[in-house]
Amino acid sequence: MKQPLRVALIGCGNIALNAHLPAFLADPERYQVVAVADPTPARLQMAAEATHAQAYVDPLEAICAPEVDIVDVCTPQHLRRDLLIAAAEAGKHIICEKPLASIPADAEAAVKAAEAAGVVLGVVHNYLFLPEITTALRIIASGELGAVRAVTVNYLGVLDLPGAGSYRPLWRHDPAAAGGGVLMDMLHAVYLAEHLLGAPFVRVSGFADADLPGSRGDGVETMALARFEADVGERTGVAMVNMAWGHGPGGVQVTGTEGRLMISYVDDSTPPWAPLAGLTVTTVEGTRREDVPTGVELPQKMSVSMADALADIADAVASGGRPAATGRDALHTLACTMATYTSAALGRTVPIKDAGAPGVWSAGVGALAGLEMPAHSPVARGRLFRGQQVR
Repeated sequence: MKQPLRVALIGCGNIALNAHLPAFLADPERYQVVAVADPTPARLQMAAEATHAQAYVDPLEAICAPEVDIVDVCTPQHLRRDLLIAAAEAGKHIICEKPLASIPADAEAAVKAAEAAGVVLGVVHNYLFLPEITTALRIIASGELGAVRAVTVNYLGVLDLPGAGSYRPLWRHDPAAAGGGVLMDMLHAVYLAEHLLGAPFVRVSGFADADLPGSRGDGVETMALARFEADVGERTGVAMVNMAWGHGPGGVQVTGTEGRLMISYVDDSTPPWAPLAGLTVTTVEGTRREDVPTGVELPQKMSVSMADALADIADAVASGGRPAATGRDALHTLACTMATYTSAALGRTVPIKDAGAPGVWSAGVGALAGLEMPAHSPVARGRLFRGQQVR
């Protein structure tokens, strides 16, 4: 790369200032932050002081600034659609935090705008760059495990972290803003499971509910369990993704026809908050432990994965290639997540296409209440996705 990409950082919340910005500043050959934008004065000042970049209250002014090459969208997901489209129409390459939007149709509009403009839209699926995941994918690709039959990703101990205090700390508990609860918050597990299975998900059977004390007033799920199916030739590949805020177990298991792979974390807790305990491979020849860095704490681990993800996007821009997670990839992951909610509402397996129902594709979880649901559905019982705003 001859010159660094000049970045407009849109949204200066925790993920922007604690993850994206340090990665940009540590990689001056690839990135230079020249503009920052946020409606919250305190957050905007923090970003401006850290970067010495031009500060904007209006994000569209920052996006359209002539000195900007690439726009990094770190706002809450329900605010991203128009920003992504504006960036594409301005001819700017785009980095976007996950998920692309809270509604699949909004994400689709952004993807189509980027494709029409011929700009790169790279989405930060940074868990693909965790060393245990890259090692697992390499082992699976080698064929040592045979054909992958089943994958389980347990993230049942996710920490319910608030957003920036000067904005809306509880916006992730607002279904209208977040588009869902813990599964939407940590849909990293969805794309990880699909990558490990090695085939695109086409159906899902899901369960979701608000089952923690005091959680039912929020309207988002605190636990979601999903069984995803993929058609692999004449057989069906299966991936289980189990997610919850709380104190449940974490870990990853891959079952192949010739062996298994196990990723464990300290105290059987959920990554990335728990350090890696180890990765083992078992075949008829026995069990071995892979040489993967263990005991690395969250700040260092996530800073490295974020830096790798952002470097990957910059390199895609420079080479004209594709990043590890394109807009289309992220749209599919969002559809898988929304289809899980649809399945939970309907009490049956649904296709990933149209997020399980056309209305959900076009309107998000707010459309679930209009579906014909069984009496036991958590949506029918009024515990989920009621659309109220959390102050």
